Amino acid sequence: MKTTACCAALALAACAHQPPSMDVAASLAAAETAFAAHSVRSDMRAAFIAAFDPDGVFVRNGWTVSTDYLRNQPAPPIVLDWRPVHVEVSAAGDMGLSTGPWKITSKAKPDAPPTYGQFVSVWRREGNGPWKVAVDLGIGHPEPSLWQAPLAAATITASRGIATPLAAVEADFAARARTAGLAAAHREYAAGDLRFYRNGAAPVVGRAAALAAPSMADDRLEWIAERAETARSGDLGYARGRYVRPEAPTVAVGYYLRVWRRESGRWRVALDIVNPAPPRP
Repeated sequence: MKTTACCAALALAACAHQPPSMDVAASLAAAETAFAAHSVRSDMRAAFIAAFDPDGVFVRNGWTVSTDYLRNQPAPPIVLDWRPVHVEVSAAGDMGLSTGPWKITSKAKPDAPPTYGQFVSVWRREGNGPWKVAVDLGIGHPEPSLWQAPLAAATITASRGIATPLAAVEADFAARARTAGLAAAHREYAAGDLRFYRNGAAPVVGRAAALAAPSMADDRLEWIAERAETARSGDLGYARGRYVRPEAPTVAVGYYLRVWRRESGRWRVALDIVNPAPPRP
Protein backbone atom coordinates (compact mmCIF):
# COMPACT_ATOMS: atom_id res chain seq x y z
CA MET A 1 0.00 0.00 0.00
CA LYS A 2 1.11 3.59 -0.53
CA THR A 3 0.52 4.95 2.97
CA THR A 4 0.96 3.71 6.51
CA ALA A 5 -2.77 3.89 7.07
CA CYS A 6 -3.51 1.75 4.03
CA CYS A 7 -0.84 -0.77 4.95
CA ALA A 8 -2.23 -1.05 8.45
CA ALA A 9 -5.59 -1.79 6.95
CA LEU A 10 -4.20 -5.05 5.72
CA ALA A 11 -2.99 -6.66 8.97
CA LEU A 12 -6.02 -8.70 9.88
CA ALA A 13 -6.47 -11.50 12.45
CA ALA A 14 -8.76 -12.49 15.26
CA CYS A 15 -8.53 -13.70 18.82
CA ALA A 16 -11.96 -15.22 19.51
CA HIS A 17 -12.24 -18.84 20.67
CA GLN A 18 -14.26 -21.28 18.62
CA PRO A 19 -17.73 -22.00 20.04
CA PRO A 20 -18.30 -25.76 20.44
CA SER A 21 -21.08 -25.75 17.83
CA MET A 22 -19.16 -23.87 15.16
CA ASP A 23 -17.02 -25.53 12.49
CA VAL A 24 -13.46 -24.35 12.20
CA ALA A 25 -13.80 -22.41 8.91
CA ALA A 26 -16.89 -20.60 10.20
CA SER A 27 -15.03 -19.79 13.41
CA LEU A 28 -12.27 -18.07 11.46
CA ALA A 29 -14.77 -16.05 9.42
CA ALA A 30 -16.67 -15.08 12.57
CA ALA A 31 -13.47 -14.10 14.36
CA GLU A 32 -12.40 -11.88 11.49
CA THR A 33 -15.80 -10.21 11.38
CA ALA A 34 -15.57 -9.54 15.12
CA PHE A 35 -12.06 -8.16 14.68
CA ALA A 36 -13.26 -5.74 12.02
CA ALA A 37 -16.03 -4.59 14.35
CA HIS A 38 -13.39 -3.99 17.05
CA SER A 39 -11.43 -1.81 14.65
CA VAL A 40 -14.49 0.28 13.75
CA ARG A 41 -15.74 0.52 17.33
CA SER A 42 -12.39 1.30 18.94
CA ASP A 43 -9.42 2.06 16.70
CA MET A 44 -7.23 0.17 14.29
CA ARG A 45 -4.09 0.21 16.42
CA ALA A 46 -5.70 -1.25 19.54
CA ALA A 47 -7.50 -3.90 17.54
CA PHE A 48 -4.34 -4.97 15.72
CA ILE A 49 -2.26 -5.19 18.86
CA ALA A 50 -4.89 -7.45 20.40
CA ALA A 51 -5.10 -9.67 17.33
CA PHE A 52 -1.55 -10.40 16.18
CA ASP A 53 0.64 -13.28 17.23
CA PRO A 54 3.74 -11.99 19.04
CA ASP A 55 5.77 -12.77 15.90
CA GLY A 56 3.04 -11.85 13.38
CA VAL A 57 4.34 -9.67 10.57
CA PHE A 58 3.20 -7.11 8.05
CA VAL A 59 5.14 -4.85 5.70
CA ARG A 60 6.64 -1.57 6.85
CA ASN A 61 9.61 -1.01 4.55
CA GLY A 62 10.18 -4.76 4.79
CA TRP A 63 8.59 -7.53 6.82
CA THR A 64 8.13 -6.17 10.34
CA VAL A 65 6.77 -7.62 13.58
CA SER A 66 3.44 -5.85 13.81
CA THR A 67 3.06 -5.54 17.57
CA ASP A 68 6.60 -4.20 17.98
CA TYR A 69 5.92 -1.59 15.31
CA LEU A 70 2.49 -0.50 16.55
CA ARG A 71 3.28 -0.43 20.26
CA ASN A 72 4.78 3.08 20.13
CA GLN A 73 2.64 4.45 17.30
CA PRO A 74 -0.41 6.68 17.79
CA ALA A 75 -3.76 5.45 16.53
CA PRO A 76 -4.15 6.75 12.94
CA PRO A 77 -7.02 9.20 12.34
CA ILE A 78 -9.02 6.80 10.20
CA VAL A 79 -11.95 4.43 10.35
CA LEU A 80 -10.94 1.06 8.95
CA ASP A 81 -13.59 -1.48 8.00
CA TRP A 82 -13.38 -4.80 6.16
CA ARG A 83 -15.11 -8.13 5.67
CA PRO A 84 -14.02 -11.64 4.71
CA VAL A 85 -15.29 -13.09 1.43
CA HIS A 86 -13.02 -16.14 1.12
CA VAL A 87 -11.87 -18.28 4.04
CA GLU A 88 -10.20 -21.67 3.96
CA VAL A 89 -8.73 -23.67 6.81
CA SER A 90 -6.38 -26.64 6.97
CA ALA A 91 -7.77 -30.06 7.81
CA ALA A 92 -5.85 -29.87 11.09
CA GLY A 93 -7.61 -26.61 11.94
CA ASP A 94 -4.36 -24.90 12.89
CA MET A 95 -3.85 -22.59 9.89
CA GLY A 96 -6.24 -20.52 7.80
CA LEU A 97 -6.42 -18.05 4.96
CA SER A 98 -8.82 -15.12 4.93
CA THR A 99 -9.20 -12.42 2.31
CA GLY A 100 -11.67 -9.76 1.34
CA PRO A 101 -12.20 -6.03 0.80
CA TRP A 102 -11.23 -3.18 3.09
CA LYS A 103 -12.28 0.47 3.20
CA ILE A 104 -10.71 3.48 4.93
CA THR A 105 -12.45 6.75 5.70
CA SER A 106 -10.88 9.79 7.31
CA LYS A 107 -11.98 10.87 10.78
CA ALA A 108 -10.83 14.42 10.07
CA LYS A 109 -12.63 14.58 6.70
CA PRO A 110 -15.49 12.07 6.92
CA ASP A 111 -17.02 13.39 3.69
CA ALA A 112 -13.86 12.71 1.69
CA PRO A 113 -14.00 9.74 -0.68
CA PRO A 114 -12.87 6.48 0.96
CA THR A 115 -9.92 4.42 -0.19
CA TYR A 116 -10.33 0.75 -1.03
CA GLY A 117 -8.36 -2.44 -1.32
CA GLN A 118 -8.10 -6.12 -0.46
CA PHE A 119 -6.45 -7.78 2.52
CA VAL A 120 -4.82 -11.19 2.75
CA SER A 121 -4.13 -12.76 6.13
CA VAL A 122 -2.67 -16.11 7.09
CA TRP A 123 -3.77 -17.08 10.60
CA ARG A 124 -2.78 -19.81 12.98
CA ARG A 125 -3.80 -21.20 16.33
CA GLU A 126 -2.96 -23.91 18.86
CA GLY A 127 -5.68 -26.47 19.45
CA ASN A 128 -8.99 -24.70 20.04
CA GLY A 129 -7.20 -21.55 21.18
CA PRO A 130 -7.58 -18.09 19.71
CA TRP A 131 -6.87 -17.35 16.07
CA LYS A 132 -3.88 -15.03 15.66
CA VAL A 133 -2.47 -13.47 12.51
CA ALA A 134 0.91 -14.78 11.38
CA VAL A 135 1.37 -12.89 8.10
CA ASP A 136 -0.51 -10.07 6.43
CA LEU A 137 -0.23 -8.26 3.12
CA GLY A 138 -2.61 -6.37 0.89
CA ILE A 139 -3.27 -4.11 -2.06
CA GLY A 140 -5.10 -0.88 -2.76
CA HIS A 141 -7.24 -0.09 -5.81
CA PRO A 142 -9.39 2.87 -6.89
CA GLU A 143 -12.90 1.40 -6.72
CA PRO A 144 -14.70 -0.87 -4.26
CA SER A 145 -14.54 -4.53 -5.23
CA LEU A 146 -16.14 -7.65 -3.69
CA TRP A 147 -18.07 -5.73 -1.03
CA GLN A 148 -21.26 -7.49 -2.07
CA ALA A 149 -19.67 -10.89 -2.63
CA PRO A 150 -21.05 -13.70 -0.47
CA LEU A 151 -18.77 -15.35 2.04
CA ALA A 152 -17.30 -18.71 1.04
CA ALA A 153 -15.73 -20.62 3.94
CA ALA A 154 -14.46 -24.19 3.78
CA THR A 155 -12.11 -26.66 5.40
CA ILE A 156 -9.64 -28.40 3.11
CA THR A 157 -10.17 -32.12 2.65
CA ALA A 158 -7.29 -34.03 4.18
CA SER A 159 -4.71 -35.29 1.66
CA ARG A 160 -3.00 -38.66 1.77
CA GLY A 161 0.64 -39.44 1.32
CA ILE A 162 3.80 -37.54 2.13
CA ALA A 163 3.93 -34.08 0.62
CA THR A 164 7.03 -32.50 -0.85
CA PRO A 165 8.28 -29.88 1.63
CA LEU A 166 6.68 -26.55 0.78
CA ALA A 167 10.00 -24.69 0.93
CA ALA A 168 11.30 -26.91 -1.87
CA VAL A 169 8.21 -26.33 -4.01
CA GLU A 170 8.45 -22.58 -3.45
CA ALA A 171 12.10 -22.72 -4.54
CA ASP A 172 11.10 -24.58 -7.72
CA PHE A 173 8.40 -21.98 -8.42
CA ALA A 174 10.90 -19.17 -7.93
CA ALA A 175 13.41 -20.82 -10.25
CA ARG A 176 10.76 -21.22 -12.96
CA ALA A 177 9.66 -17.60 -12.57
CA ARG A 178 13.27 -16.41 -12.74
CA THR A 179 14.05 -18.26 -15.97
CA ALA A 180 10.70 -18.17 -17.79
CA GLY A 181 8.65 -15.46 -16.06
CA LEU A 182 5.85 -15.42 -13.53
CA ALA A 183 3.13 -16.43 -16.00
CA ALA A 184 5.05 -19.59 -16.92
CA ALA A 185 5.45 -20.45 -13.25
CA HIS A 186 1.73 -20.04 -12.66
CA ARG A 187 0.84 -22.14 -15.71
CA GLU A 188 2.68 -24.95 -13.98
CA TYR A 189 1.74 -24.38 -10.34
CA ALA A 190 -1.46 -22.32 -10.04
CA ALA A 191 -4.70 -23.74 -8.67
CA GLY A 192 -7.78 -23.43 -10.85
CA ASP A 193 -9.26 -20.89 -8.41
CA LEU A 194 -6.04 -18.88 -8.06
CA ARG A 195 -6.57 -15.45 -6.51
CA PHE A 196 -4.13 -12.94 -8.04
CA TYR A 197 -3.73 -9.53 -6.34
CA ARG A 198 -1.69 -6.61 -7.63
CA ASN A 199 -1.67 -3.01 -6.38
CA GLY A 200 -3.86 -0.63 -8.37
CA ALA A 201 -6.00 -3.36 -9.92
CA ALA A 202 -9.11 -5.17 -8.76
CA PRO A 203 -8.49 -8.72 -7.52
CA VAL A 204 -8.47 -11.41 -10.20
CA VAL A 205 -10.02 -14.79 -9.39
CA GLY A 206 -9.38 -17.86 -11.52
CA ARG A 207 -6.23 -19.27 -13.13
CA ALA A 208 -7.23 -18.41 -16.70
CA ALA A 209 -8.25 -14.86 -15.78
CA ALA A 210 -5.02 -14.35 -13.86
CA LEU A 211 -2.86 -15.55 -16.74
CA ALA A 212 -4.68 -13.11 -19.05
CA ALA A 213 -4.53 -10.17 -16.62
CA PRO A 214 -2.41 -7.14 -17.61
CA SER A 215 -0.96 -7.22 -14.10
CA MET A 216 0.59 -10.66 -14.74
CA ALA A 217 3.94 -9.05 -15.52
CA ASP A 218 6.51 -11.39 -17.01
CA ASP A 219 9.66 -9.71 -15.70
CA ARG A 220 12.46 -12.11 -14.81
CA LEU A 221 12.68 -11.44 -11.09
CA GLU A 222 14.37 -13.16 -8.18
CA TRP A 223 11.85 -14.34 -5.57
CA ILE A 224 13.63 -14.74 -2.24
CA ALA A 225 11.66 -16.63 0.40
CA GLU A 226 12.35 -15.47 3.95
CA ARG A 227 9.98 -17.90 5.67
CA ALA A 228 7.71 -20.80 4.77
CA GLU A 229 5.28 -22.48 7.13
CA THR A 230 2.90 -25.44 6.71
CA ALA A 231 -0.16 -26.65 8.61
CA ARG A 232 0.23 -29.84 10.64
CA SER A 233 -2.01 -31.61 8.12
CA GLY A 234 0.37 -30.70 5.29
CA ASP A 235 -2.40 -29.25 3.10
CA LEU A 236 -2.10 -25.47 3.55
CA GLY A 237 0.94 -23.28 3.82
CA TYR A 238 2.57 -20.05 2.78
CA ALA A 239 5.87 -18.56 1.72
CA ARG A 240 6.70 -14.90 2.22
CA GLY A 241 9.69 -12.83 1.23
CA ARG A 242 10.93 -10.16 -1.15
CA TYR A 243 11.53 -9.91 -4.86
CA VAL A 244 14.47 -8.20 -6.56
CA ARG A 245 15.92 -7.63 -10.00
CA PRO A 246 18.89 -9.90 -10.77
CA GLU A 247 21.08 -6.92 -11.59
CA ALA A 248 20.35 -5.34 -8.16
CA PRO A 249 19.94 -8.25 -5.74
CA THR A 250 20.23 -6.14 -2.57
CA VAL A 251 17.40 -3.74 -3.49
CA ALA A 252 13.89 -4.99 -2.80
CA VAL A 253 11.44 -4.23 -5.60
CA GLY A 254 8.67 -5.36 -3.28
CA TYR A 255 7.40 -8.00 -0.92
CA TYR A 256 5.30 -11.07 -1.63
CA LEU A 257 3.08 -13.66 -0.01
CA ARG A 258 2.11 -16.91 -1.73
CA VAL A 259 -0.46 -19.17 -0.14
CA TRP A 260 -0.26 -22.80 -1.20
CA ARG A 261 -2.90 -25.54 -1.02
CA ARG A 262 -2.27 -29.25 -1.51
CA GLU A 263 -4.53 -30.75 -4.17
CA SER A 264 -4.41 -34.41 -5.24
CA GLY A 265 -1.02 -34.80 -3.64
CA ARG A 266 0.53 -31.72 -5.25
CA TRP A 267 1.08 -28.20 -3.97
CA ARG A 268 -0.80 -25.51 -5.91
CA VAL A 269 -0.74 -21.72 -5.55
CA ALA A 270 -4.08 -20.62 -4.10
CA LEU A 271 -3.22 -16.93 -3.75
CA ASP A 272 -0.42 -14.69 -5.00
CA ILE A 273 -0.04 -11.11 -3.76
CA VAL A 274 2.76 -8.55 -3.91
CA ASN A 275 3.20 -5.11 -2.39
CA PRO A 276 5.73 -2.83 -4.12
CA ALA A 277 8.46 -1.26 -2.04
CA PRO A 278 8.32 2.53 -1.71
CA PRO A 279 10.51 4.44 -4.17
CA ARG A 280 14.06 4.89 -2.99
CA PRO A 281 15.25 8.49 -2.43
